Amino acid sequence: MATRDPAVLRALFGMEPEAAVKYLESKGLRVTERWQEMRDEAQARAFTVAHVARLDVLQDLRRGVLDAAREGKTLRQFSDELTPLLQSKGWWGKQVVVDSEGGAELVQLGSPHRLKTIYQTNLQSAYMAGRMQTAMEAEAFPYLQYVAIEDGRTRPSHAALNGQVFRKDDPIWHTHTPPNGFNCRCRVRPLTAGQVRREGLTVHESEGELETRTVEAGTDPRTGEVFVAEQTGIRTGSNGQGKMMWTDPGFNSSPLAGHNFDKVLLRKAQAALGDDAAYTDVQRVVTSAPRLRAWDGFVGNTFAQGTTQGQTMTLGVLPAQLAQASAASVLFVEDRLLVGAKARRHASRGDAPTRAQWEAMPRQMPAARWYRDTETGNLVAELPEGLYVIVSPAGAVDSAYRDAQAARKIRSGRWVLV
Repeated sequence: MATRDPAVLRALFGMEPEAAVKYLESKGLRVTERWQEMRDEAQARAFTVAHVARLDVLQDLRRGVLDAAREGKTLRQFSDELTPLLQSKGWWGKQVVVDSEGGAELVQLGSPHRLKTIYQTNLQSAYMAGRMQTAMEAEAFPYLQYVAIEDGRTRPSHAALNGQVFRKDDPIWHTHTPPNGFNCRCRVRPLTAGQVRREGLTVHESEGELETRTVEAGTDPRTGEVFVAEQTGIRTGSNGQGKMMWTDPGFNSSPLAGHNFDKVLLRKAQAALGDDAAYTDVQRVVTSAPRLRAWDGFVGNTFAQGTTQGQTMTLGVLPAQLAQASAASVLFVEDRLLVGAKARRHASRGDAPTRAQWEAMPRQMPAARWYRDTETGNLVAELPEGLYVIVSPAGAVDSAYRDAQAARKIRSGRWVLV
């Protein structure tokens, strides 16, 4: 197949290191005591390591992973550079750690094994996110094949999924994009329709074969609290037979939740203007389960951190007729609107959205009533509970708040229904 499409070439050759680096660079930081504290999709948007209480140590680990991705460093190089640095800062070996509530616990901090897990899991996640991004952008690749390394270290359930092909928009990739567990070495292989035909491959559908359950994911040794996580499995045989391939707790997520796909969705929406079916497909992705769970993680992380990190997340898609007359189609919210200076001003006036209202917003956007502010040129989305989302003429979400004067603005003709 002859092609000069850069997205096609990136999907055909290599592991998309540039996209992998951008994926890592786009992540914010989240200090956590345990990995179970973060939702699966939140981990696609924030870099975290359990039992790292100091921001500078977390920054060192993230910088080390980024350098490894940029420069192709081996695990030994990664470990040799980070070990003395982490030891000098006291993040090494088994130590008694006091959490935010004053509880003490003996935990494993830095060690060769932990550095190996940090290296392998983060780089594998980044490379797979890069591969998924290029595959999603390249229309020439409508299919993805699950590829497991067949050796003695491969989990039998992962090996059972080896070679199976699904459309790239199949729901399986919402949960089963590798890695599907710590030290998972599986990957995806983009395929053209011609490759599927020439290789005699069967295209599977996950509908009716996926199952989600809630499982225990560890216990707090101090309080006895049991952590739970969602886990999704797919049956790898037919007619109800075969193995269930379950994701590990904490890996029930998709690169679709990551920052890289924000720009992919924006490009697809802009290209789809004038094509109602294609534009509806973009709207469907923005409101898909992985994206909505990612939004919940974005809101939760932002409120948990309490500070801005320059993070953004898709809130929704403008109606097509408004997008055609606007500078944007996909609406993004910056974390500063939740916890920054503007948020604090609205809080002081008592009209700021609550955390629950922020979480509900993208689910409410498809049914929003839209007005145009004749004085400012802004678009205004009316949501339940008297909430209004203000979108600037440039297409940026400028603010969100409860507006007690909304009815007066509508009656006076300042806000005109569009």
